[in-house]
Amino acid sequence: MDELAAQRSACFEDVAQERRGKMQRCEKNRRGRLTSCLIAMLLGCVSLLFSTSLALAQSGSLQDMAQQLGISSDQAQQLEQSAAQGTIGSQDIQRLCAGMAARRMGDAEVASVGSAMGLSGMQLEQLKNCVTQAESQGQVQNPMGLNYPGAVPLAQATPAGPSQIETRFRELQTPYKLYAQPTTKRIKQFGYDIFNSPVSTFAPVSDVPVGNDYVLGPGDGLDVILWGRVNRTYHLSVHRDGTVLMPQLGPIQVAGLTFDQAKKLIEGRASQITGVKVDVTMGQLRTIQVFVIGKVNHPGLYTVSALSHVSNALVAAGGISKMGSLRRIEVRRDNQVISRIDLYDMLLHGDTSGDIRLQSRDVIFVPVIGPVVGVVGDVRSPAIYELKGREDLQRVLQMAGGVTAFGYAERVQVERIENHQQRIALDVNLTAPGSSAFPIYDGDLIKVFTVLPSQRDVVAVKGSINQPGTYEWHPGMRVSDLVREAQGVSYHTFPGYALIKRIDGDEGKTDLIRFNLHAALSRRSRQDDPVLQRGDTLVLYSESDVQQAPVVAVYGQVRRPGRYPLTPGMKVRDLIYEAGGFKKGAAKDSAELMRTVMTNGAVARYVRMDIDLASAFNSPQGGGMALEPNDQLFIQEASNWHKPWSVVIKGQVERPGPYPIFAGERLATALRACGGFRPDAYLPAAVFIRQSVKKVQQKELDEARSRLQEEMARLSMMPTQPGQTRQSAQALAFMSSVLAQTSAQQAVGRIVIHLQPLNELEKSADNIVLQDKDKLIIPTRPASVQVLGQVYNPNAIVYRPEYTVEQYLQSAGGPTEGADTDRIYVVRADGAILTEEGLRNSGKNRIFPLLASVSGGRLMDTRLEPGDTIYVPEKLVYISGLQYATDVSQVVANSVMGLGMLAIVGANL
Repeated sequence: MDELAAQRSACFEDVAQERRGKMQRCEKNRRGRLTSCLIAMLLGCVSLLFSTSLALAQSGSLQDMAQQLGISSDQAQQLEQSAAQGTIGSQDIQRLCAGMAARRMGDAEVASVGSAMGLSGMQLEQLKNCVTQAESQGQVQNPMGLNYPGAVPLAQATPAGPSQIETRFRELQTPYKLYAQPTTKRIKQFGYDIFNSPVSTFAPVSDVPVGNDYVLGPGDGLDVILWGRVNRTYHLSVHRDGTVLMPQLGPIQVAGLTFDQAKKLIEGRASQITGVKVDVTMGQLRTIQVFVIGKVNHPGLYTVSALSHVSNALVAAGGISKMGSLRRIEVRRDNQVISRIDLYDMLLHGDTSGDIRLQSRDVIFVPVIGPVVGVVGDVRSPAIYELKGREDLQRVLQMAGGVTAFGYAERVQVERIENHQQRIALDVNLTAPGSSAFPIYDGDLIKVFTVLPSQRDVVAVKGSINQPGTYEWHPGMRVSDLVREAQGVSYHTFPGYALIKRIDGDEGKTDLIRFNLHAALSRRSRQDDPVLQRGDTLVLYSESDVQQAPVVAVYGQVRRPGRYPLTPGMKVRDLIYEAGGFKKGAAKDSAELMRTVMTNGAVARYVRMDIDLASAFNSPQGGGMALEPNDQLFIQEASNWHKPWSVVIKGQVERPGPYPIFAGERLATALRACGGFRPDAYLPAAVFIRQSVKKVQQKELDEARSRLQEEMARLSMMPTQPGQTRQSAQALAFMSSVLAQTSAQQAVGRIVIHLQPLNELEKSADNIVLQDKDKLIIPTRPASVQVLGQVYNPNAIVYRPEYTVEQYLQSAGGPTEGADTDRIYVVRADGAILTEEGLRNSGKNRIFPLLASVSGGRLMDTRLEPGDTIYVPEKLVYISGLQYATDVSQVVANSVMGLGMLAIVGANL
């Protein structure tokens, strides 16, 4: 038992010891695991602290780097990620180059920033070369056109000189300055400077908003932002196959889609991820290559942004050369011209609709410049402009900004090379109708002159006046009006004398007009208050300035007759010179002088003296008699003086044209001077027109029209009699029709004359004495007789010797129902008038007292001659109390005579 108990006790001891061993081993293992966990946790914390510090350091370095380059932190981070992934491209290098060149970074700074971003050695070398090239081309200020903080301005502002407008206003202070002619010394070609800049090898600005219509292509970048269950941003690039690789979604084809279409496509695909919202923005833009060739400063192949327009490419190529066209630029795509651009639309009107967006491999061709025209002088933008098609003067002046307010519109001079042989000058008045359509050709030079600053529509007053100065002149302005506007005369103004200084427009001399100031201001008579003309100067004197000065007078054939002050030693010649000299018709051999002589200081005696003007003007030391106070000189007109007379002979004579005549010369003499008649001259139809007769006839014709108008007024106010309402209306309508049809009619002035061969004419009564401006027209033989008025077919009927008036009327269809057959008359080719009453009575024509009458038989049986005219008048409506038949007949007869004469002589009138 004891042994069994001992064994059992030993067994329990072994078990207990084994259990204690196991427990010790477990505790040891537990402590080891705890230590490992603690160590792992400690290492994790240390790693977290290290990564956080590293991230903070990286964040601080990125912000510093972004600030140095003038870009955003996101752009700097994107550049660093692209460098880490090995996908940094030439556009990224160019963007970095732009920022570094703008801050004039040296090679060491470029290498430091590039290394911090993780650029390779080859990329660092490209970056250094790019910055060096930008600085050598003078684009270190801002080669990309970006507004970097701290960038050096492109050009320092310099104080500008006075503008053309400022100069013109300043010159108004010196109204007598002589203006220089418009010059071409500083003229430049329009529009070329805006595109001229140093050649840029960089892509244009890409940090600009992209429209929804932007078409994506290889090289473009998209930024996809996810938030919700997953918060992440992906920077995706469009690969050469046109796809973007979207994590969890795979490749998505976007090339050829617009940005709006691609955005909707990616957002639709990403919406398949549960609990995630998505937004797509545009990242970096691709570059394209375009050709700029032709007349540009640096033609070649240029890399530009995909957002570039034609103007960007032109600037990249250094601008258009001055032998290139600004108005016919071609954009070619796939060997076809897709657009022709006129840059004047943008330069003159701000219209950029033609500045289209470029695509890869587009060709911009600038042809040779077209026709040009220069505009100088007082226009807002003087320059040399290129023409496009046919241009007129108004269009060219509009391109130059128009004529300034100081430009003289009544004379614009156009210098032109005529037929490649000589230069001519043409003056154009812009205020004249049709002047704006004046054609402009290649090589023309348009000169716009300056209006003289001297004031025109003004008058001036000075002397003893309260407000001396310049005042506006208006027609009819008198001395009293000007004195009133100048606040009246000063105290102690001399009332008996004042002076008007007037510039003679013909000779530029100053005339002195003297008058009584008191009489002018009292307004008792308008004749005492002189009328002022533009440019006059009124001079008023104080009592201390003026003493009573003696005067002399000259009247008659001088330019400015009147009273003039008597100066010491003044002679007859001096007075005539002061009065402007002789008129053309003055008698220069003698004159009369009236002088008042006082006898014994109590009795006045008037003496008339003959003056020898020839000796007064021909003697070098003469001058004629010395004048005394109140002398009056009278210059007479030369005997039988008049301007040269002339007559005009037209038609069938040997030498038609104007001929000078003298007083008393007769018609036959003038006809012999012109060589006599031609064989085909028809003498019976000769037309002789005299101006003095025309005036008399015109006066009677106007009086007849006035009487007709008075009769119309009387008829309209007369009380209506029973049964006369219709007749009154018809009479009014008839008289109104006559007046309307003859409103512009003028008297003919024809004298009835019967020409004969010259030998017979010299002995006849028709060889009348000629007067100035007489006109004789000899026609050829007419072939017809005219039938006018109230017939069914008014026309010209072929002349037949056997036809009578009645037969000609029948050929014209006969008189109408409204014809007055009792008053038919015939106007002969020589101007004589035949009437039924005149033929019966063989007396003076009562209806036409100034016109000849012919007597004999019955009018309807009368045979006519070529050129005669038959007129059938309209039947008059007779109203009791009205006598208008004679006036109507006179007006109508004058009209018919004019028509008949026109049919005979035609174009010779």
